[in-house]
Amino acid sequence: MREFVRQRESEGSPRVLSELDLALVNALQINPRAPWSEIARALDVDAATAARRWERLQAAGNAWVTGYGFAETATGALIEVDCAPGQDTTVADTVAADPHTVTVEHAAGGRDLLITVMVSDFGALSAYIVDRLGSIPGVTSTRAHLMTRNYAEGSVWRLRSLTRSQQELLVASRRAAKGGQFDPLEQHRELLHALGENGRVSMSDLATRLGVSISTVSRRLNRLVAAGSLVFRCDLARSLSGAPVTVTFFGSTPPDLLDATARELAKIPEIRMCIGVAGPRNLIATAWVGSLMDVQSLEIRLVKSLPHFHIADRAVSLRTVKLMGRRLDPEGRAVGFVAVDPWARMAAPERATPA
Repeated sequence: MREFVRQRESEGSPRVLSELDLALVNALQINPRAPWSEIARALDVDAATAARRWERLQAAGNAWVTGYGFAETATGALIEVDCAPGQDTTVADTVAADPHTVTVEHAAGGRDLLITVMVSDFGALSAYIVDRLGSIPGVTSTRAHLMTRNYAEGSVWRLRSLTRSQQELLVASRRAAKGGQFDPLEQHRELLHALGENGRVSMSDLATRLGVSISTVSRRLNRLVAAGSLVFRCDLARSLSGAPVTVTFFGSTPPDLLDATARELAKIPEIRMCIGVAGPRNLIATAWVGSLMDVQSLEIRLVKSLPHFHIADRAVSLRTVKLMGRRLDPEGRAVGFVAVDPWARMAAPERATPA
Protein backbone atom coordinates (compact mmCIF):
# COMPACT_ATOMS: atom_id res chain seq x y z
CA MET A 1 0.00 0.00 0.00
CA ARG A 2 2.76 2.48 0.87
CA GLU A 3 4.47 1.72 -2.46
CA PHE A 4 1.26 2.62 -4.26
CA VAL A 5 0.95 5.90 -2.38
CA ARG A 6 4.54 6.90 -3.15
CA GLN A 7 4.08 6.01 -6.81
CA ARG A 8 1.00 8.18 -7.17
CA GLU A 9 2.69 11.07 -5.36
CA SER A 10 5.77 10.83 -7.61
CA GLU A 11 3.54 11.09 -10.66
CA GLY A 12 2.20 14.38 -9.33
CA SER A 13 -1.35 13.07 -9.39
CA PRO A 14 -3.87 14.69 -7.04
CA ARG A 15 -5.78 11.42 -6.87
CA VAL A 16 -3.98 10.09 -3.83
CA LEU A 17 -4.62 9.66 -0.13
CA SER A 18 -2.05 10.49 2.53
CA GLU A 19 -0.73 7.83 4.87
CA LEU A 20 -2.91 9.23 7.65
CA ASP A 21 -6.01 9.15 5.45
CA LEU A 22 -5.34 5.53 4.50
CA ALA A 23 -4.81 4.66 8.16
CA LEU A 24 -8.07 6.41 9.04
CA VAL A 25 -10.00 4.44 6.42
CA ASN A 26 -8.39 1.21 7.62
CA ALA A 27 -9.37 2.06 11.21
CA LEU A 28 -12.98 2.62 10.18
CA GLN A 29 -12.98 -0.62 8.22
CA ILE A 30 -12.12 -2.41 11.46
CA ASN A 31 -14.49 -0.40 13.67
CA PRO A 32 -16.83 1.71 11.50
CA ARG A 33 -18.73 3.43 14.35
CA ALA A 34 -15.89 3.84 16.83
CA PRO A 35 -15.84 7.20 18.66
CA TRP A 36 -13.24 9.63 17.35
CA SER A 37 -11.42 9.36 20.67
CA GLU A 38 -10.79 5.64 20.07
CA ILE A 39 -9.81 6.18 16.44
CA ALA A 40 -7.43 8.95 17.52
CA ARG A 41 -5.81 6.79 20.20
CA ALA A 42 -5.13 4.00 17.69
CA LEU A 43 -3.69 6.42 15.11
CA ASP A 44 -1.79 8.57 17.63
CA VAL A 45 -3.50 11.81 16.56
CA ASP A 46 -6.03 14.02 18.30
CA ALA A 47 -9.74 13.37 17.90
CA ALA A 48 -10.41 16.70 16.18
CA THR A 49 -7.85 15.89 13.49
CA ALA A 50 -9.35 12.45 12.86
CA ALA A 51 -12.87 13.86 12.62
CA ARG A 52 -11.78 16.69 10.32
CA ARG A 53 -9.90 14.32 8.03
CA TRP A 54 -12.91 12.03 7.80
CA GLU A 55 -15.29 14.87 6.96
CA ARG A 56 -12.98 15.88 4.13
CA LEU A 57 -12.77 12.33 2.78
CA GLN A 58 -16.52 11.89 2.99
CA ALA A 59 -17.35 15.26 1.42
CA ALA A 60 -15.09 14.47 -1.55
CA GLY A 61 -16.75 11.07 -2.01
CA ASN A 62 -13.42 9.34 -1.41
CA ALA A 63 -14.65 7.23 1.51
CA TRP A 64 -17.90 6.51 3.32
CA VAL A 65 -19.44 4.26 5.97
CA THR A 66 -22.55 2.22 5.21
CA GLY A 67 -24.84 0.23 7.48
CA TYR A 68 -27.01 -2.50 5.97
CA GLY A 69 -29.02 -5.58 6.75
CA PHE A 70 -27.29 -8.94 6.37
CA ALA A 71 -28.34 -12.58 6.33
CA GLU A 72 -26.24 -15.55 5.21
CA THR A 73 -29.29 -17.02 3.45
CA ALA A 74 -30.67 -13.78 1.99
CA THR A 75 -32.82 -13.91 -1.13
CA GLY A 76 -30.67 -12.54 -3.91
CA ALA A 77 -28.86 -13.16 -7.14
CA LEU A 78 -25.85 -12.17 -9.18
CA ILE A 79 -27.15 -11.48 -12.68
CA GLU A 80 -25.23 -11.23 -15.93
CA VAL A 81 -26.92 -8.84 -18.35
CA ASP A 82 -26.37 -8.57 -22.10
CA CYS A 83 -27.38 -5.32 -23.77
CA ALA A 84 -28.06 -4.13 -27.29
CA PRO A 85 -25.11 -2.26 -28.85
CA GLY A 86 -24.69 1.16 -27.29
CA GLN A 87 -27.36 0.56 -24.61
CA ASP A 88 -25.28 -0.71 -21.69
CA THR A 89 -24.86 2.75 -20.06
CA THR A 90 -28.59 3.49 -20.25
CA VAL A 91 -29.48 0.07 -18.87
CA ALA A 92 -26.91 0.42 -16.06
CA ASP A 93 -28.33 3.79 -15.03
CA THR A 94 -31.87 2.40 -15.11
CA VAL A 95 -31.20 -0.60 -12.88
CA ALA A 96 -28.93 1.44 -10.57
CA ALA A 97 -31.98 3.54 -9.68
CA ASP A 98 -33.80 0.44 -8.40
CA PRO A 99 -33.73 -0.03 -4.61
CA HIS A 100 -33.37 -3.80 -5.17
CA THR A 101 -29.96 -3.53 -6.85
CA VAL A 102 -27.02 -3.57 -4.46
CA THR A 103 -24.20 -3.42 -7.01
CA VAL A 104 -24.16 -2.52 -10.71
CA GLU A 105 -21.02 -2.70 -12.82
CA HIS A 106 -19.92 -2.73 -16.45
CA ALA A 107 -17.97 -5.90 -17.10
CA ALA A 108 -15.71 -7.51 -19.68
CA GLY A 109 -15.58 -11.15 -20.65
CA GLY A 110 -18.89 -12.38 -22.03
CA ARG A 111 -21.42 -10.04 -20.40
CA ASP A 112 -22.09 -6.30 -20.50
CA LEU A 113 -23.26 -5.79 -16.93
CA LEU A 114 -23.05 -7.61 -13.62
CA ILE A 115 -25.68 -6.69 -11.05
CA THR A 116 -26.37 -7.95 -7.55
CA VAL A 117 -30.01 -7.96 -6.48
CA MET A 118 -31.53 -8.40 -3.02
CA VAL A 119 -35.28 -8.86 -2.58
CA SER A 120 -37.73 -9.98 0.07
CA ASP A 121 -38.54 -13.51 -1.18
CA PHE A 122 -38.24 -15.89 -4.10
CA GLY A 123 -41.40 -14.58 -5.76
CA ALA A 124 -39.97 -11.06 -5.78
CA LEU A 125 -36.68 -12.38 -7.17
CA SER A 126 -38.51 -14.09 -10.02
CA ALA A 127 -40.48 -10.92 -10.70
CA TYR A 128 -37.33 -8.80 -10.81
CA ILE A 129 -35.49 -11.10 -13.21
CA VAL A 130 -38.40 -11.96 -15.49
CA ASP A 131 -40.63 -8.90 -15.37
CA ARG A 132 -38.40 -5.99 -14.41
CA LEU A 133 -35.16 -6.83 -16.24
CA GLY A 134 -36.95 -8.57 -19.08
CA SER A 135 -38.90 -5.42 -19.93
CA ILE A 136 -36.12 -2.82 -19.82
CA PRO A 137 -35.37 -1.49 -23.33
CA GLY A 138 -31.85 -2.44 -24.36
CA VAL A 139 -31.67 -5.68 -22.34
CA THR A 140 -31.24 -8.60 -24.73
CA SER A 141 -30.68 -11.47 -22.30
CA THR A 142 -29.89 -12.30 -18.67
CA ARG A 143 -28.28 -15.18 -16.78
CA ALA A 144 -29.13 -15.31 -13.10
CA HIS A 145 -27.08 -17.05 -10.43
CA LEU A 146 -29.43 -17.51 -7.46
CA MET A 147 -27.74 -17.08 -4.10
CA THR A 148 -27.96 -19.97 -1.63
CA ARG A 149 -25.41 -18.84 0.95
CA ASN A 150 -23.35 -15.71 1.66
CA TYR A 151 -19.87 -16.55 2.93
CA ALA A 152 -18.21 -13.13 2.69
CA GLU A 153 -19.12 -9.58 1.69
CA GLY A 154 -17.45 -6.19 1.43
CA SER A 155 -17.10 -5.51 5.15
CA VAL A 156 -14.30 -8.10 5.38
CA TRP A 157 -11.94 -6.36 2.93
CA ARG A 158 -9.08 -4.34 4.47
CA LEU A 159 -6.45 -1.85 3.35
CA ARG A 160 -3.91 -3.29 5.81
CA SER A 161 -2.35 0.12 6.47
CA LEU A 162 -2.26 -0.28 10.27
CA THR A 163 0.19 -2.15 12.45
CA ARG A 164 -0.97 -5.23 14.34
CA SER A 165 -1.05 -3.31 17.65
CA GLN A 166 -3.20 -0.58 16.10
CA GLN A 167 -5.58 -3.18 14.70
CA GLU A 168 -5.82 -4.92 18.05
CA LEU A 169 -6.80 -1.66 19.79
CA LEU A 170 -9.67 -1.15 17.36
CA VAL A 171 -10.80 -4.77 17.41
CA ALA A 172 -10.84 -4.74 21.21
CA SER A 173 -13.03 -1.66 21.31
CA ARG A 174 -15.48 -3.23 18.86
CA ARG A 175 -16.09 -6.44 20.79
CA ALA A 176 -19.73 -6.81 21.74
CA ALA A 177 -22.16 -9.49 22.84
CA LYS A 178 -23.31 -11.79 20.05
CA GLY A 179 -26.36 -13.93 19.57
CA GLY A 180 -28.96 -11.30 20.39
CA GLN A 181 -32.64 -11.73 19.66
CA PHE A 182 -33.37 -11.63 15.92
CA ASP A 183 -35.78 -8.98 14.67
CA PRO A 184 -37.21 -9.17 11.14
CA LEU A 185 -35.26 -6.53 9.24
CA GLU A 186 -38.37 -5.26 7.47
CA GLN A 187 -39.45 -3.76 10.80
CA HIS A 188 -36.37 -1.51 10.69
CA ARG A 189 -36.49 -0.19 7.13
CA GLU A 190 -36.26 3.48 8.09
CA LEU A 191 -33.32 2.79 10.41
CA LEU A 192 -31.57 0.85 7.64
CA HIS A 193 -32.16 3.68 5.15
CA ALA A 194 -30.60 6.21 7.52
CA LEU A 195 -27.58 4.02 8.27
CA GLY A 196 -27.18 3.17 4.60
CA GLU A 197 -26.84 6.84 3.76
CA ASN A 198 -24.44 7.53 6.64
CA GLY A 199 -23.25 4.64 8.76
CA ARG A 200 -21.72 7.05 11.30
CA VAL A 201 -24.85 9.12 11.83
CA SER A 202 -25.19 10.05 15.51
CA MET A 203 -27.72 8.44 17.83
CA SER A 204 -29.36 11.81 18.40
CA ASP A 205 -29.82 12.38 14.65
CA LEU A 206 -31.13 8.83 14.24
CA ALA A 207 -33.59 9.36 17.08
CA THR A 208 -34.83 12.59 15.50
CA ARG A 209 -35.26 10.99 12.09
CA LEU A 210 -37.15 8.00 13.49
CA GLY A 211 -39.17 10.05 15.98
CA VAL A 212 -38.09 7.98 18.99
CA SER A 213 -35.85 8.47 22.00
CA ILE A 214 -32.07 8.06 21.86
CA SER A 215 -32.27 5.10 24.22
CA THR A 216 -34.84 3.40 21.98
CA VAL A 217 -32.83 3.78 18.78
CA SER A 218 -29.64 2.75 20.58
CA ARG A 219 -31.32 -0.38 21.90
CA ARG A 220 -32.63 -1.27 18.41
CA LEU A 221 -29.26 -0.75 16.75
CA ASN A 222 -27.33 -2.71 19.37
CA ARG A 223 -29.81 -5.59 19.23
CA LEU A 224 -29.51 -5.86 15.43
CA VAL A 225 -25.71 -5.73 15.58
CA ALA A 226 -25.58 -8.39 18.32
CA ALA A 227 -27.82 -10.67 16.24
CA GLY A 228 -25.50 -10.24 13.24
CA SER A 229 -28.30 -8.85 11.08
CA LEU A 230 -26.89 -5.30 10.90
CA VAL A 231 -23.41 -4.82 9.44
CA PHE A 232 -21.28 -1.70 9.01
CA ARG A 233 -18.47 -1.21 6.56
CA CYS A 234 -16.16 1.55 5.37
CA ASP A 235 -15.58 1.76 1.63
CA LEU A 236 -13.30 3.99 -0.39
CA ALA A 237 -12.99 4.90 -4.05
CA ARG A 238 -11.48 1.93 -5.85
CA SER A 239 -9.03 4.17 -7.70
CA LEU A 240 -7.54 5.18 -4.32
CA SER A 241 -7.50 1.72 -2.78
CA GLY A 242 -4.27 0.30 -4.19
CA ALA A 243 -6.45 -2.45 -5.68
CA PRO A 244 -8.24 -0.76 -8.59
CA VAL A 245 -9.12 -3.93 -10.53
CA THR A 246 -12.20 -5.98 -9.63
CA VAL A 247 -12.53 -9.55 -10.90
CA THR A 248 -15.35 -12.03 -10.38
CA PHE A 249 -14.61 -15.75 -10.63
CA PHE A 250 -17.38 -18.18 -11.60
CA GLY A 251 -16.47 -21.64 -10.36
CA SER A 252 -17.70 -24.93 -9.08
CA THR A 253 -16.87 -27.41 -6.36
CA PRO A 254 -18.41 -30.76 -5.34
CA PRO A 255 -21.59 -30.04 -3.35
CA ASP A 256 -20.33 -31.86 -0.27
CA LEU A 257 -17.20 -29.66 -0.27
CA LEU A 258 -18.93 -26.37 -1.00
CA ASP A 259 -19.04 -25.03 2.56
CA ALA A 260 -15.44 -25.96 3.38
CA THR A 261 -14.09 -24.60 0.10
CA ALA A 262 -16.08 -21.39 0.33
CA ARG A 263 -14.95 -20.70 3.88
CA GLU A 264 -11.31 -21.13 2.88
CA LEU A 265 -11.83 -18.95 -0.18
CA ALA A 266 -13.40 -16.23 1.98
CA LYS A 267 -10.22 -16.05 4.11
CA ILE A 268 -8.06 -14.89 1.20
CA PRO A 269 -7.29 -11.17 1.73
CA GLU A 270 -8.22 -10.05 -1.79
CA ILE A 271 -11.71 -11.56 -1.62
CA ARG A 272 -14.56 -9.07 -1.13
CA MET A 273 -17.53 -11.31 -1.91
CA CYS A 274 -18.03 -15.07 -1.83
CA ILE A 275 -21.42 -16.71 -2.39
CA GLY A 276 -22.83 -20.15 -3.00
CA VAL A 277 -25.34 -20.25 -5.86
CA ALA A 278 -27.77 -22.73 -7.37
CA GLY A 279 -26.50 -24.15 -10.65
CA PRO A 280 -23.52 -25.89 -12.22
CA ARG A 281 -21.25 -22.96 -11.23
CA ASN A 282 -22.09 -23.13 -7.56
CA LEU A 283 -19.39 -20.88 -6.07
CA ILE A 284 -18.75 -17.28 -7.11
CA ALA A 285 -16.16 -14.92 -5.64
CA THR A 286 -15.18 -11.30 -6.27
CA ALA A 287 -11.72 -9.91 -5.52
CA TRP A 288 -9.98 -6.53 -5.60
CA VAL A 289 -6.43 -6.70 -6.97
CA GLY A 290 -3.72 -4.27 -8.04
CA SER A 291 -3.56 -4.96 -11.78
CA LEU A 292 -4.72 -7.20 -14.59
CA MET A 293 -1.54 -9.24 -14.13
CA ASP A 294 -2.59 -9.80 -10.52
CA VAL A 295 -5.84 -11.34 -11.76
CA GLN A 296 -3.90 -14.20 -13.29
CA SER A 297 -1.59 -14.47 -10.27
CA LEU A 298 -4.56 -14.71 -7.92
CA GLU A 299 -6.21 -17.33 -10.09
CA ILE A 300 -3.04 -19.44 -9.98
CA ARG A 301 -2.97 -19.13 -6.19
CA LEU A 302 -6.60 -20.19 -5.94
CA VAL A 303 -6.03 -23.24 -8.12
CA LYS A 304 -3.03 -24.31 -6.02
CA SER A 305 -4.55 -23.66 -2.59
CA LEU A 306 -8.12 -24.81 -3.35
CA PRO A 307 -7.84 -27.92 -5.52
CA HIS A 308 -11.59 -28.56 -5.42
CA PHE A 309 -12.45 -25.07 -6.73
CA HIS A 310 -12.62 -25.22 -10.53
CA ILE A 311 -12.81 -21.80 -12.19
CA ALA A 312 -14.93 -21.90 -15.35
CA ASP A 313 -15.12 -18.19 -16.17
CA ARG A 314 -14.07 -14.78 -14.94
CA ALA A 315 -15.31 -11.22 -15.44
CA VAL A 316 -13.26 -8.07 -14.95
CA SER A 317 -15.17 -4.94 -13.94
CA LEU A 318 -14.69 -2.00 -16.28
CA ARG A 319 -16.59 0.51 -14.16
CA THR A 320 -18.73 0.29 -11.02
CA VAL A 321 -21.89 2.36 -11.20
CA LYS A 322 -23.37 1.40 -7.83
CA LEU A 323 -21.86 -0.19 -4.72
CA MET A 324 -24.03 -1.12 -1.74
CA GLY A 325 -26.49 1.60 -2.75
CA ARG A 326 -23.84 4.25 -3.34
CA ARG A 327 -23.82 5.80 -6.84
CA LEU A 328 -20.24 6.17 -8.08
CA ASP A 329 -18.48 8.27 -10.69
CA PRO A 330 -15.98 6.72 -13.16
CA GLU A 331 -13.19 7.05 -10.56
CA GLY A 332 -15.26 5.18 -7.99
CA ARG A 333 -16.06 8.23 -5.86
CA ALA A 334 -19.46 8.45 -4.19
CA VAL A 335 -21.75 10.95 -5.90
CA GLY A 336 -25.21 9.83 -4.78
CA PHE A 337 -27.20 7.30 -2.81
CA VAL A 338 -30.12 4.97 -3.54
CA ALA A 339 -31.34 3.22 -0.39
CA VAL A 340 -31.13 -0.56 -0.74
CA ASP A 341 -34.63 -1.76 0.13
CA PRO A 342 -35.46 -5.42 -0.59
CA TRP A 343 -39.08 -4.78 0.42
CA ALA A 344 -39.70 -1.81 -1.88
CA ARG A 345 -42.50 -1.91 -4.43
CA MET A 346 -41.07 -3.06 -7.72
CA ALA A 347 -41.14 -0.70 -10.69
CA ALA A 348 -43.75 -1.55 -13.28
CA PRO A 349 -42.40 -3.41 -16.31
CA GLU A 350 -41.25 -1.01 -19.01
CA ARG A 351 -42.87 -1.27 -22.41
CA ALA A 352 -41.24 -0.54 -25.71
CA THR A 353 -42.56 2.54 -27.51
CA PRO A 354 -44.57 1.52 -30.63
CA ALA A 355 -42.82 2.30 -33.87
